[in-house]
Amino acid sequence: MKNDETSTDDGAPSYTFPEHDIHSAEHVSAHTVPKETSFPTPMPRTERQRTSHNRMPFILLAMVVVILVALVGGYGVFHAVSQPSSAFQVAHCPFVLDTTLVEGKNVTCGFLSVPEDRSLLKSPTLHLAVAIFKSSSSKPAPDPVIFLSGGPGDALLVNQGPRYNSGNLPPNRDLILLDQRGTGYSQPSLRCLDNETLQACHARLVQSGINLNAFTTMEDAADVHDLIRALGYQQVNLYGVSFGTRLALTVLRIYPADIRSVVLNSTYPPQANLFTSTPQATERAFDVLFRGCAADRHCNTAYPYLRDVFFQDITELNTTPITFQASPLSGIPVPVHFTGNDLVLWMRQAMYSTFLIPELPRAIYQVHQHGYILLSSIYGSLISTTGSTGLFYSIECGEDMAYTSQHALEASVQTLPPQIRPAFLDFGLNRYSICQFWKVQPVPAVQKDAVTSTVPTLILQGEYDPVTPPTNGMLAAQTLNRSYFFLFPGVGHGVSSPTYCPINIMNAFLANPMEKPDASCISTMAEPSFT
Repeated sequence: MKNDETSTDDGAPSYTFPEHDIHSAEHVSAHTVPKETSFPTPMPRTERQRTSHNRMPFILLAMVVVILVALVGGYGVFHAVSQPSSAFQVAHCPFVLDTTLVEGKNVTCGFLSVPEDRSLLKSPTLHLAVAIFKSSSSKPAPDPVIFLSGGPGDALLVNQGPRYNSGNLPPNRDLILLDQRGTGYSQPSLRCLDNETLQACHARLVQSGINLNAFTTMEDAADVHDLIRALGYQQVNLYGVSFGTRLALTVLRIYPADIRSVVLNSTYPPQANLFTSTPQATERAFDVLFRGCAADRHCNTAYPYLRDVFFQDITELNTTPITFQASPLSGIPVPVHFTGNDLVLWMRQAMYSTFLIPELPRAIYQVHQHGYILLSSIYGSLISTTGSTGLFYSIECGEDMAYTSQHALEASVQTLPPQIRPAFLDFGLNRYSICQFWKVQPVPAVQKDAVTSTVPTLILQGEYDPVTPPTNGMLAAQTLNRSYFFLFPGVGHGVSSPTYCPINIMNAFLANPMEKPDASCISTMAEPSFT
């Protein structure tokens, strides 16, 4: 989930998994993939339609993602030598591997070929980018972990592929990364080009022959099912973050036999609505921040009456906007015109990251004193060009927006304090207007139903999360009969912590999903250490 067209996915932090030993190339075993072939340079869309044929403890990484320069229409493709002859074809990894990993030994990359629209007898083919990080255990578990990223629209292989090394992969299991259809290295890409308006992006995608109605969570779920079968696995463990949790739940609904266990990190259940729930979710997170500062002796002394000062900042900036230069990771300064409403959405976005939360009271006070260095620094760190905006709207306009109304969006902000109400009204109505010209069909109503299952499910939620609040996880747990819910103090969106607690809980769960994991480490976690 995201709050503007410049930010990646939903701002979810990047993740690696716990350490384990890398195994030799022989462990393709029952999950053998074909010999390497080449990935042909994509033909124009019309042609495709005609042919159709160092050991270290696990550390959770910060929200800021690596910025890469995108090629026109996407991130390029895997390089190549012949037409694929099966559903999954090995190809060169499109990202730079860590020096502790060797392509073809520890890591296998490739693409999964799937129909764009499974309701058609003859459908154009999509090529979905896949990276398989292999376990080095002498007796690896037969069920890998499949990482389902957020957004929708996160470029998973771009952001995560280079970050794995021999010390931060899951113990005793393969790890599989999938660029969901329309994202990252998968082709075709639904990424909107730099400086391209959304109207122009939509027109270009449609004119190229892409059927935007085929880019849905349910088709994504079918892609996951096809990937499991193509690689020869009987069951897998799904690890979803943010939107990836909705995808994981959809796979669980449609293909329950595929799933051994599920980890939902920052849950976005299908019965929740992103657009009508965002205002209250963010107000709740703001209040957690204000109360957290007031309860902290240092923070309360340095930044008293934080809520009042924040609201004063909003009013002042709406009256007299400012401009500043933000420096994203790409290194190219971006001029920013900044209002009070922008401040509201900026703080919401910053609260996604556990590692930025301690800085926010100081930033609010700097703005009050007409100092913008910290504001602009954090702003720059939140800018990303890796997300697929076209995919975001193709999914969300047919899913959550199709099951709400302009009146419901207006009603969702009525209980907010007047200082932040306009920002969230604009937030909802702007996306409503985009969906009017995006023109995708509503998904079947069943996709908005709660998912009922007895498959073991671990639910991880962050106290400070501004977009998927703890109540989201509780809502999902109501119909997941073998679920374990845990709330982590001081944590934002995408449960991450400098302690090993969340990952230790997840490791224990993956080792024995039928038993509630020991979560006593949560009591040792601290609230933010405000600067």
